[in-house]
Amino acid sequence: MAKYTRQAIMLCLLKLLEEKSIDKITVKDICERCEINRNTFYYYFSDIYEVLDALIEYETEQSLKEEDAEASFYEELLHKYHLVLNYRKAIGHLYASKNRELISNYFYMVTEAFVMKHVQKEAEGMDVPEEEIKFIVDFYSNSLIGMMLRWIKEKMPEKKDHLIEQWSMSYQATVKILLQGCLAEQHPGASVFKRQAHDPLPCRKGRLYPDRHGCLCNNHKRY
Repeated sequence: MAKYTRQAIMLCLLKLLEEKSIDKITVKDICERCEINRNTFYYYFSDIYEVLDALIEYETEQSLKEEDAEASFYEELLHKYHLVLNYRKAIGHLYASKNRELISNYFYMVTEAFVMKHVQKEAEGMDVPEEEIKFIVDFYSNSLIGMMLRWIKEKMPEKKDHLIEQWSMSYQATVKILLQGCLAEQHPGASVFKRQAHDPLPCRKGRLYPDRHGCLCNNHKRY
């Protein structure tokens, strides 16, 4: 019964967030929507923001539990995108409030876990250092979160299924390349993301030269 009441309060807050900003929701609003008294509310939560924290934690756990181990990167990304669509009003109201950092943190936790799972799957059988895996996960996660937050900032004007498809194709086309470049056996003590001393530098006109003797641009003068 206690678990049901706690979840009911969280659900009522979610419903209210579909209607207005968290800054305009009161304990009275939640009590009336849940048909409980204030004593019951304060038995479970100290204030509305504690309810919000519990709601985001719960939704994060549910999102991770719902992940399909057999789903492709695109299928799983599309599923998470449609979940955002289902809560678009609530997310929009949260993003427009002074608590927008909470929604950003929620997206990061869910996205990082999702991307990590798929990058690790791609890296199976490859001797890729853990720090390089983390870098690649951060690279894709921040790109995806940035795209989603920009869409939310624009008040989610229309469906973006085509962008999800394009982003997924970009991931599939590059993740193996990044992982192979990070192989410890091929690059001992160095990251593929760091330019090696013998790598050619582009001149002003965008051409590449094998060494500094073939070009007099500032890049190669310094080199």
